[in-house]
Amino acid sequence: MIRIFSFMFIFSFSFSLFAQDKEEQLAAHYLSNNEFEKAADVYERLFSKNPQSSYIYENLLTCYFKLNKFDDAEKLTKKQIRKNDGNPYYLVDLGYVYKKAGNAEKSKKQFEEVINKIRGSEEQTIETANAFQKRGELDYAINSYLKARKLNGNNHQIFCIQLANLYSEKKETKLMIEEYLNALQANPTMEEDIQGYLQLYLDNDADYELMKLALLKKNKEFPGDDAISEMLIWMYVQRKDFDNAFTQTKAFDKRYKEDGRRLIDLGYLAISNEKFTAATTIFLYVASIGKEKPFYVNARLGTLDAENKKIFFSGNYTELDLKKLETDYTNFLTEFGKNYFSAPAERDLARLQAYYLHNFESSIQSFKELIDMPRLDNRFKAECKLELGDIYILKGEEWEAMLLYGQVDKEFLEDPLGQEAKFRNARLCYYLGQFDWARAQLDVLKTATTQLIANNALELSLLIQDNTLDSVEEPLLMFAKADLFYFQNKTERALQILDSINLVYPRHTLDDEILYKRAEIFLKKRDYTKSCAYLEQLIKENGSDILGDNALFLLATITEKNLNDKPKAMKLYEEFIEKYPGSFFLVEVRKRFRSLRGDQIN
Repeated sequence: MIRIFSFMFIFSFSFSLFAQDKEEQLAAHYLSNNEFEKAADVYERLFSKNPQSSYIYENLLTCYFKLNKFDDAEKLTKKQIRKNDGNPYYLVDLGYVYKKAGNAEKSKKQFEEVINKIRGSEEQTIETANAFQKRGELDYAINSYLKARKLNGNNHQIFCIQLANLYSEKKETKLMIEEYLNALQANPTMEEDIQGYLQLYLDNDADYELMKLALLKKNKEFPGDDAISEMLIWMYVQRKDFDNAFTQTKAFDKRYKEDGRRLIDLGYLAISNEKFTAATTIFLYVASIGKEKPFYVNARLGTLDAENKKIFFSGNYTELDLKKLETDYTNFLTEFGKNYFSAPAERDLARLQAYYLHNFESSIQSFKELIDMPRLDNRFKAECKLELGDIYILKGEEWEAMLLYGQVDKEFLEDPLGQEAKFRNARLCYYLGQFDWARAQLDVLKTATTQLIANNALELSLLIQDNTLDSVEEPLLMFAKADLFYFQNKTERALQILDSINLVYPRHTLDDEILYKRAEIFLKKRDYTKSCAYLEQLIKENGSDILGDNALFLLATITEKNLNDKPKAMKLYEEFIEKYPGSFFLVEVRKRFRSLRGDQIN
């Protein structure tokens, strides 16, 4: 008998829930169709059965508002206040009802009464502020926290994050910054979180100027507060103001006797942001601390790295600049010797000698020393083999290059390094006119794990395929020879061959490749105007072909990096995003566009 009763009870309860669910679906259907009268009738029945449901309450209140039944809305809210012992959500809702009814004075009085009920406890304050925020009453939400602060002895280290978020919503940037800095002082472990918030909400130079002033003021008031000092350094780095970041970091370094540890990191950060002069200044300072200090060698290496990138990034250098850099590398290697620690410097010197000073013998000797050097990482040695192979191509010893590429391919099979070696071998076969062999290797690389290699393999494979279909390979043989001369820095000979192709084979399928190669040649010759002219011609005539995105990307890069025309570069990047949404370069283009626009890039 008991079991039968239990079953009947469960069945009855389940049926009741099912019926209620169906009614809720019906009410929601009426509400979504703007049939508010019908929806209200159903929600009233549901609410009488389940008055604790906030979902039903909210939807019923919405129906009353839509039907202008403000008296019913007031009765509903007051009923909830009585049943819920003065819950601030319903107290605020009562003021909200008055406001919706157009009774501003009564609404204001009700909201102020809610504020007056605050006693300073964290739970009550947050609940009250959230209730105001839910109804869009941000000022009253802010006042909730400010009153609680006052009740807690004007403690500015409580409710900081909540206030900062409200101020950000109101676009009151100065007050938002002040609260985030209060939060930082209250809890320095929140530094990364606060930096994330600030990156999200600081939009322009004016915002960062407010941030700078607030930090400088705090730093003056609390000179020993490490969290504020760290934040000031972070802010300077965000603005790429490495001179001021250096000043602040240097003071930090002296205070804690770090011997330049933090400054080394700052120097390399400056390099990554293309602030090479600032990086050099930072590294030279660390070196000046003393040869016996632990970061002296790092500082010397950093100085070389900064000077190297400063010369080659800008492209504006003289023979004297190159010779000075060679001397600096030589002096470093003389002082510290040739070993696994100084190997990166020796490699950079070998690159300088090969590609800019055309001293192939010295460069080859350096790479051979690195390949045979004990205690040196095998991957580093393999990279040196690849570079030595390239230099043999520069020198005209292609078979030596092929041997080295093959060694790396075999040693690092299926590894990105091995795939790079295979690509270079395929490219060399292409230079030598061995198109079938080149394509066989390139087809394997189309699914390479590294997207760059896969993309390069696909482009070269298509170049060969598109220009060998009619079995007339002579134009491609000529173009490959010009490509080889370009690689070997024999730019005039490359241009002569390209002229010959245009003359003997007018309107050939290679026309866009020839334009692109001319652009690359004049870029190497540092004739940026001619380079851009060829790229613009390619985009105009063949922008929808495979080299269209390459051409526009290179044009934008030259405009930004070499011509220093930031507004025009920004327009070109914007054009790229619109025209080539599936391009391999899209991620980098978006990053550069946001950087030029002033966004903070991590």
